[in-house]
Amino acid sequence: MQRSTSPAWAVALMTALFLSGSFMACAGSPAPAPEPGSAAATEAAAPAPAPGAALPAAGAAKAPAPLSPLPALPPMATSIKQVRLDALESRFAQGDVGAFARDNSASFTSFSLSNGIPVVVRKNDANRVRSLSIVLRGGSLIVEPSRAGMEGVMLRTMARGSAAWPYGKLAAKLDETSSSISSESAFEHSTYTLTTIDRYFDEMLPIWAGTLTNPSWGSTDFDRVLSDSKLALKKKTQDPWQTTALTMNKVFFEGHPYASTTDGTTESLANFDLAAVKTHYERTWSANRLFVVAVGNYDVPGLKAALETVFGAIKDRDFPVPVGAATFEGRVRPGLVKQVFPASKGVAYLRADFAAPAPTDEDWPASSLSMRVLSDLLFNVVRDKYGAVYTPGSYIRAFSANYGSLTVFKTDVPGKVKAYLDEAVGELAAGRAMSVAPGPDEGKSPRMSLEAVLPTYKALYINETYQKIGTNAAVAGEIARSVLQSGDPRAWLLDVARVSAASVDEVERATKKWILDAPATWVLLGPEEMIMSVDDAAFTGWGGK
Repeated sequence: MQRSTSPAWAVALMTALFLSGSFMACAGSPAPAPEPGSAAATEAAAPAPAPGAALPAAGAAKAPAPLSPLPALPPMATSIKQVRLDALESRFAQGDVGAFARDNSASFTSFSLSNGIPVVVRKNDANRVRSLSIVLRGGSLIVEPSRAGMEGVMLRTMARGSAAWPYGKLAAKLDETSSSISSESAFEHSTYTLTTIDRYFDEMLPIWAGTLTNPSWGSTDFDRVLSDSKLALKKKTQDPWQTTALTMNKVFFEGHPYASTTDGTTESLANFDLAAVKTHYERTWSANRLFVVAVGNYDVPGLKAALETVFGAIKDRDFPVPVGAATFEGRVRPGLVKQVFPASKGVAYLRADFAAPAPTDEDWPASSLSMRVLSDLLFNVVRDKYGAVYTPGSYIRAFSANYGSLTVFKTDVPGKVKAYLDEAVGELAAGRAMSVAPGPDEGKSPRMSLEAVLPTYKALYINETYQKIGTNAAVAGEIARSVLQSGDPRAWLLDVARVSAASVDEVERATKKWILDAPATWVLLGPEEMIMSVDDAAFTGWGGK
């Protein structure tokens, strides 16, 4: 494997860019893992293989080995109520929110349309770009695994035109005005977004809204979207790192609502037709499922009147929106799954998934910092010291049912790499971290105490937060997540204070609870001659346990 020419602490001090991506980037280089739950999410609906069992290579006829079933989860609760926007009102009114939240909360306004659709506006006069998103609650959770991918196909078909603006005419107008229409389907919500500059907003709003309220449903448009979806999925199955994620999700999400993936599966996509997509739209398009997020230099009264014109007639069909996806705590099965991938000649890939605290959990700030410290240790130990990997990393996500990953992107020593991972985890368990101020005689593995480095990692998080709010679209995403998870569009503003307040004891407790004492499911992918001899027993715990 390629060896690093500089230790991870140097990378950390030179730039905070490796922290971009909501605690998802691996130290030293961009994280190669796509984000599950987004449009890049991975396939998860097929039967899961057993830990220690080998899956057939892509295209092989042999079925995966069966996996002992997990206890069945009760059906998800549903609600026909609209989202809240004021869950944190008393806290903000008292000012107990930290300087960052106080400075930014005044830019928020909210109101409701006549049919009950809530609207959140975050005023930003710093640029002329306007972002307007309609958020559809439920995401992939509203379809069973056999119809996985339906929501994304529906939205991408809608984005190709309305009855008044078919694809060719719409594409020309978008090009003329430098505007865009995009969609994203995630586990628990989907978004459909117009991005344009203020000069063209009044013209583009009804055009964009028409693709939502009166889609053209052209058969050619649907055929193109479905073909693209199938091709994208096929490409994933031909890529070893993507296939590692596909395999992991089949195991990790089994029996969980997240098993209905956003991308769909080969089987589900094969059964789609335009009539089914239109039926899905007619069944789920309901005012109680929707809310709007607007970020930009808006005139709020004018926006309210315009949105009432284009969305005020959407009917409330009392669609039952799933709420409260079950945590992964208690549902993670320790062990190793081996996926044979002959095309990955001389290189293996490894990933571990484990339960993680949700963003609303009190452990989330400390766990986020712990993962960042571990990511740098992994880079220094596994790559710098042993030259055993191209890029290692660790991160947690930001889902309601949250989980994290430890990743090994390209290794030529799959039989040894777990011991190197254990060494890095052991350093974290002992309260050691990469030095942020190494002396000239400390060698290639300078260390400091966790207490000494924690202020630096907090500062890097704050720097990332300021970078994150640099685009209106990114702010809109944070607002949508906050509404869905906390019932208040301002909740994400509190994260800076939450992370800043995390103590060393809290980070150590979170490390113990969510990493050291917690089970993890591992997937090892590569050619048969490389992976089948790897000792499964090494993957039953963390840090050499």
